[in-house]
Amino acid sequence: MTAAQTATLGFPRIGPNRELKKAVEAHWAGKLSEADMLAAAQKVEEEAWSLQAAAGVDLIAVGDFNLYDQVLQYTDALDLVPERFAGVQRGTARAFMMARGAEGKPALDMTKFFNTNYHYNVPELRVDMEPRPAFTALLSSIKRGVAALGGARAAAVILGPVTFLHLAKFTDGGSAAAGRAALLAKLVSAYRALLRDAAALGVAELQLHEPALCAAADSAELRALYASAYPAILEALPTSGAGAAAVNVVSYFDDVDDATFAWLAALPRVAAVSLDFTRGDAVGVLARHGPLVCKTLGAGVIDARSPWRADPDTILPLLRAIRSAAGPATPIRIQPSANLQFVPVDAACEKGLHAARPAVAGALAFAAQKLRELRDVAAALAAGADGAAAAKALEAHAAAWTAFRASTSGLSGAACAAATEKRVAALGDGAFKRALPFEERVKLQLPGLPLLPTTTIGSFPQTPEVRRLRNQLKKGTIMQEQYDRAIDTHIAYAIGVQDALGLDILVHGEAERTDMVEFFGQQLEGMAFTENGWVQSYGSRCVRPPIICSDVSRPKPMTIREFKVAQSMTDKPVKGMLTGPITILNWSFPRADVDRKTQAYQLALALREEIKDLEDAGCRVIQVDEPALREGMPTRPQQKEAYLKWAVDAFLLATVGARPETQIHTHMCYCEFQDCLGAIARLDADVNSIENSRSNNSTLESFAAAGYKHLLGPGTYDIHSPVVPSVDDVAAKLRAFATAFPLERIVVGPDCGLKTRKWHEVIPALRNMVAAAAALRAEVAGTSGKGHGAAAAAAVRSNGHCC
Repeated sequence: MTAAQTATLGFPRIGPNRELKKAVEAHWAGKLSEADMLAAAQKVEEEAWSLQAAAGVDLIAVGDFNLYDQVLQYTDALDLVPERFAGVQRGTARAFMMARGAEGKPALDMTKFFNTNYHYNVPELRVDMEPRPAFTALLSSIKRGVAALGGARAAAVILGPVTFLHLAKFTDGGSAAAGRAALLAKLVSAYRALLRDAAALGVAELQLHEPALCAAADSAELRALYASAYPAILEALPTSGAGAAAVNVVSYFDDVDDATFAWLAALPRVAAVSLDFTRGDAVGVLARHGPLVCKTLGAGVIDARSPWRADPDTILPLLRAIRSAAGPATPIRIQPSANLQFVPVDAACEKGLHAARPAVAGALAFAAQKLRELRDVAAALAAGADGAAAAKALEAHAAAWTAFRASTSGLSGAACAAATEKRVAALGDGAFKRALPFEERVKLQLPGLPLLPTTTIGSFPQTPEVRRLRNQLKKGTIMQEQYDRAIDTHIAYAIGVQDALGLDILVHGEAERTDMVEFFGQQLEGMAFTENGWVQSYGSRCVRPPIICSDVSRPKPMTIREFKVAQSMTDKPVKGMLTGPITILNWSFPRADVDRKTQAYQLALALREEIKDLEDAGCRVIQVDEPALREGMPTRPQQKEAYLKWAVDAFLLATVGARPETQIHTHMCYCEFQDCLGAIARLDADVNSIENSRSNNSTLESFAAAGYKHLLGPGTYDIHSPVVPSVDDVAAKLRAFATAFPLERIVVGPDCGLKTRKWHEVIPALRNMVAAAAALRAEVAGTSGKGHGAAAAAAVRSNGHCC
């Protein structure tokens, strides 16, 4: 049997050493012209093509590269921009403005791309909008890809129109479903032209990326959108001669249902259908429906969201099942399950990890290694029924996994899960329930706080001096004691600023923390770390996820020293700052050999110990951040509830051991929470601080409509924008909050942590936030004469101006 064809669906665009991040941020700082920034970006893009070509990939994705975010790229190219940006010339500057905001022009909302940790900028659409397509940058990228690779190896990536609309929100007050249908009808001609133009550049294939297909099983609206748009879009493509590129409809992040698969299989003018075989049950769908007829099956068997090598014990049975379900006549193409942007670029860069933990390093496969895995897995598939030959193709993978399993000190699989459940059971009735209900314990917490108490989310600016200190400690040029003393000066500064500004609940500023997950992972047993394992979170923001490689435990306290230093400097309460178990899990790369619930429970038990130590140190308010709760949720409703059950239980396992008088905060940001509000309520956090500034109060209104009974901290201003909000801006936000939620249950803070901002932005923004809260307190007191009842709140809402 001949070897299967191989293909990619996209590659990390940050560069092996974050070259794109550095170029973009230098441009924002005025140190690099737009032309030089674009030249640096093109170099990163072209080097990625060369790497894929050198690995022997048959069909290489082009057109997947952009400077900030692929959804934003299409918003700008289609000219579907909010009115506040309509007068700005389309292109790079406008796209950055929509992403970051400008004076008088708030940025687009930002949320997670399906259930990943990648963020995108949410299009703000109206039904009366008229697309004015100009895909100049995209087509230029595709043209350069064809020139670099040759047309026979280039596959143009196009974000599908239904997914684009599925990811958008409608701001004109009408039905979102009606808006999507109306705009899709207008997008048909734009996409017909885009596909013709891309095909005319000589690509071998047009990859139409439609991850929203995974949600079509549970949405009659989505099914209708696909059924109406695709025949009309595809019918204009030539079937022979110039511009006759093959069409591949690509789905990922889950399986598709039987009806959707049948529709895909019957689509005319479609030569290939690509499915994700690493999540859901795509094999079952394929087996029930029957083989594809006259189409190639793009088999996404290389997990694009995991850093682990393909395990022969898993992938060989999977290949056999796919071949059996697809039938002998269906051509199978081996490819990653999705764009490889969700994993770091190259594990070969991890010299330190290879030296310190060679068995762990040997079992890793980042994007560059996954390119070679495509060839190995294709050879295993070609071996067919010859099990020995198939195993031979993956011999190096088997050896790596054998070495890894021998090196880990922890239990594996069912034994690991059973041991963890035994530890939880030993906690008895207090494992998942606080000693007092919220209504009783809140009366005991932080007495003396004013109406609309002010705080921040946790972090303060990570200055060059702080980064220099970390680098010196890492290199051994300063000792730990010297480092701690220097960090204490930054803690003192942060406490002094907050005291001077008049905030009510303070934070120590997290100067010692590189990243909210990495910091804790470095102090836990069972985690491995990379030097250069960066992945893009949003825009130029990159993170370096820890890799869970063994059983997780806490050998010693993690945050007590810095809390004690901060609390000794003020009489006001200082938060203990922790990252929650689900966020550590979802923002790390989990083990491949143990279920995620078990790993979450292990993390929760470690945090439970930390909370007890914080309380013993005198901490009265502890924040356990869970911004990643929503993003780990499966796309299919039938799987969602099972995930939310154990995810919430993990948070409870970490927090419910706290004393009733200890106020537990959490923080959530940049997700659509509407479909998991019940789970958020079950977290039973005393205060939940949420991102709200970009969502036009819709997030807050959703919590109110769901009858949320705990304290809530809606973000008053956007920390991702350099714009400093005025007192009136923040007061208007607070007044708008009062239209949806009782003022007496609102805690005032920014949208998120402030580590990415500069002190000269942070201090005036917080000063204005504190002044706005004080002004509203004065309004309430002046209106009611006492207290802050409903009548006073109504008067505040109706006021048009503050101070």
